[in-house]
Amino acid sequence: MTNTRMPVYRGENLRAVAMPLGGIGTGTVALCGDGSLRQWQLNNTVNHMAHVPHSFFAVRVKPERGPTVSRVLQSAALYDEAFEPIPCANDYAIPDGCRELLKALPGVQSTEFEGEYPLARIRYQDEALPVQVSLEAYSPFCPLDADASGIPAVLYRFTVHNPGERPARVSFTAVQQNFVGWDGVREIKGVQCAQYGGNANTALRLRGLTGLTMQNGALPAQHPKNGSLCLAALHTAVHDEVTVTAFADIGDLSAFWNDTIERESAASTDAAGPSPDGRTLDCAVSSAVNVPPGESRTVTFVLAWHFPNRYVDYIQWFSGIDDPKSLFWIGNAYTNRFASAAAVAEYVRDNFKRLDAVTHSFRDAFFDSTLPPEILDVVSSQMSIIRTPTCFWDEKGKLFGFEGCNGASTGGWTGTGGCCPMNCTHVWAYEMSLAALFPALERTMRETELFDQLHATGYLPHRVTLPMYMPRPWERKIGGPETPALDGLLSMVLKSYREHRRCADRGWLESAWPKIETAMGHLFAVHDTDGDGVLKGEQPNTYDISIYGPNTFIGTLYLAALRAAEEMARILDKADLAARYRERFEKGSKGYDDLLWSGEYYIQIYDAEKNPEQNYGKGCHSDQLFGQWWAHVLGLGSVLPREHVQATVDSIVRHNLRENFAGHKQQPRQFASDDEPGLLICSWPNGERPKVPTLYSDEIWTGIEYEVAALCLYEDRPEDALKILRSARQRYNGARRSPWNDVECGDHYARALSSWALLDAAAGYQYDAVTQSLTIAPRLSPDDFRAFFITAAGWGTASLRRESARCTLTLSVAWGEVELSTLKLACPNAASVHAHLGDALVPCSLHSDGDLSEIQFADGVRLSEGDSILLVVGLV
Repeated sequence: MTNTRMPVYRGENLRAVAMPLGGIGTGTVALCGDGSLRQWQLNNTVNHMAHVPHSFFAVRVKPERGPTVSRVLQSAALYDEAFEPIPCANDYAIPDGCRELLKALPGVQSTEFEGEYPLARIRYQDEALPVQVSLEAYSPFCPLDADASGIPAVLYRFTVHNPGERPARVSFTAVQQNFVGWDGVREIKGVQCAQYGGNANTALRLRGLTGLTMQNGALPAQHPKNGSLCLAALHTAVHDEVTVTAFADIGDLSAFWNDTIERESAASTDAAGPSPDGRTLDCAVSSAVNVPPGESRTVTFVLAWHFPNRYVDYIQWFSGIDDPKSLFWIGNAYTNRFASAAAVAEYVRDNFKRLDAVTHSFRDAFFDSTLPPEILDVVSSQMSIIRTPTCFWDEKGKLFGFEGCNGASTGGWTGTGGCCPMNCTHVWAYEMSLAALFPALERTMRETELFDQLHATGYLPHRVTLPMYMPRPWERKIGGPETPALDGLLSMVLKSYREHRRCADRGWLESAWPKIETAMGHLFAVHDTDGDGVLKGEQPNTYDISIYGPNTFIGTLYLAALRAAEEMARILDKADLAARYRERFEKGSKGYDDLLWSGEYYIQIYDAEKNPEQNYGKGCHSDQLFGQWWAHVLGLGSVLPREHVQATVDSIVRHNLRENFAGHKQQPRQFASDDEPGLLICSWPNGERPKVPTLYSDEIWTGIEYEVAALCLYEDRPEDALKILRSARQRYNGARRSPWNDVECGDHYARALSSWALLDAAAGYQYDAVTQSLTIAPRLSPDDFRAFFITAAGWGTASLRRESARCTLTLSVAWGEVELSTLKLACPNAASVHAHLGDALVPCSLHSDGDLSEIQFADGVRLSEGDSILLVVGLV
């Protein structure tokens, strides 16, 4: 049972809907609100506007009595010219191929779209159809299982329900163009493109799988765009009720529609090609099923792909190497498992039940929740970024990420490709989702920073040059900002502690520690030279500039990093270092508060004569408590006096959250329309705005909105948190922007992965794999709470109910294993506890400390998939 409050997109709110489908590091294709497939980015090219024509689905319905009805499962209801484009986004743009298709062939009247990532559902509506048709589409998804979540395939499951009194014969047809050889950029006209030629299609008939493979024999094996596609119907058997037919070359599209889809008169073809220069082939797979009255049937198609030859195809201006002609190899992780697209399809066939079950199990666990829909919407939608072309997973198993995908917001900066490569530390400093969902992949990013990027003196360049054997970008200008970003270095320390808490691998921490200690030494020697815990010099950062002088934006990040370093030193029995970090933290905490507390929020102090530009001074900056957000996420406590922190949060909301931006000049980019709400990055409520303030002060970034909303939750301001989230999702409601594409400097922008902290903050989760400890202290719906939880090796649902005489917790594991030694619950005045695992009583003890009750399991407890533990805590 899922949460029924999630949005259903209809009418105008369908215009910009585009959910990306694909595995981690495999590329994506978007299923859009009109039912079309767009944004084809499967062949290692990042191009948000890429379109493959003649790739669609159709249905033919032949009732026992009555006329046959055929429709393209796509609607032209919003193919008008009345919509006024907005800056920095283009998910609403209708490719010419979609328009031309529905001019030539009949589409459905309208659609409805539901998205609970990773699942997309479309209902097709047409008065002429005597049956009800819907689609569920997804790429398999399982948190903590990157392999299952990194399959280069999309499953399309069509369900037809017959409400009539007589049976009907229903055929679903998937049409697909063979685009092997296409660069992912050049426009395709029908079946014509200069990069086509040599394309060939071959029938595939295997146990439980009937379809077609698509290749291009004219391409050299190592050609960047060589690879294969596979379109197939999954089935257990072919019998009288279900018939699957493959067409290797459909020829003229209109003729195929008339002869095959409408009349089912054309015979199957097993092979076609190679195509002549400049042309390719369209192919199709049809699956026909008999549907008795009052019953439903499901037909499943799989689209699989295999493009192994990923090379560096983006500009690395910071590398010091200007060599656009050499092909520097990166590769794709999925090619270590699969030799072809057909092999991918066979794997999906053999593992379909498992992959389908776990994907739906995650959806159910996540959305069957008492948390507000705004939180579920934000957290789930931004998970998709991990599986868009913003990220790729290389042949050696390491994950890399752009800041985002070049698009309307980047002005076609490099034409195609990702924005601002690679693993940009100051943007990825906000990321929390990958670390929670796929911590092993997150650790590969830390290992790149620690063991490949970090300079011997302890500074960290904020961009990674690929391949890794190339020289590191040391001692040269990097760009955005020019010198290594200090917030990136500080977040590396924080993330290292986070990754250890997530994996509990002491060996990993021991190997990382010398690098972390070097980084801390660099901070002391270069940035905190007088030892007072307050940074005063140049502080390069994510706003693509350097700010100067004491400020709590970088300052709180430094304080949090000191606390994280202290905790890691204690774990490794380095008491002297831990004490040194603690002493510096305490000095800095007092110093920042004494210097910068204005009575309302924290300001910046700088020398206007030496550094007249790019500072915010007495402005109220939304990012001024960035490090406090991090400290809450890691359970490090307050880094500044809590009463001042809470007053600052109140000021940020009061001054920067706006109902609209009429009269406000957003510059240099516009991420909200004048009539839309949002959280401004910086304001000057008391005047004294610098002549040239910090860059981007007048913009609105969702990654910051989600950070501040989580901070509001941590500081007991739930209504303010929900106001911020409602403002953000009002902009991303499908009418102008896609709910699955938060835009900043590029599409699917990585900063929005800050959103996972909203779940932890709302649920009051603190998880530490080192001590096998889980805290559940809900800040929202605390008396009747239910939400998704995840640990190092398992995930499921936590349910907490508080009554006058007792608290009841049920922890149910849907996947993997969960090991716990300690549970901390928000059950005040606890007097007794009983724990049950099935019929067995679990030995445990109770320690009550104010609002938290700590339950310690005498022998620990291990929950496997399908297990539930029930704890009943008696209250005084």
